[in-house]
Amino acid sequence: MRTPEPVFIAIEEFLWLKADGSEVKLTAKIGAPYKTEGGIYRCPSELEGLDKRNPDFAGTSSMQALCLATYAVFAQLAHLLEKGERLVYVNDPERSAWDLESLNATFGRTRTHAEQSKS
Repeated sequence: MRTPEPVFIAIEEFLWLKADGSEVKLTAKIGAPYKTEGGIYRCPSELEGLDKRNPDFAGTSSMQALCLATYAVFAQLAHLLEKGERLVYVNDPERSAWDLESLNATFGRTRTHAEQSKS
């Protein structure tokens, strides 16, 4: 299910520097959660330039739907980095490469409690 006109509340732009030398602008978009007639919350998300818009993620609360939608975009970008692809900020003349640490920081992900305990 997808809302026909999502209201995107958070956007981040990247350039995907592909191995063949081409560049693709990627725009990560997270929408405002909304409540359906059945009482379920849904939240739109998209990684424009890579895939079509994701189905709106469903949750029992607006927070859950928002977190699922955000995680989906994070996972798509992380997959590119794990495959060795290169992502940079759109307006960065130095083309500083993103890594998983940068991605984690942008999406508010930190080490797990178990990982912190090992330090």
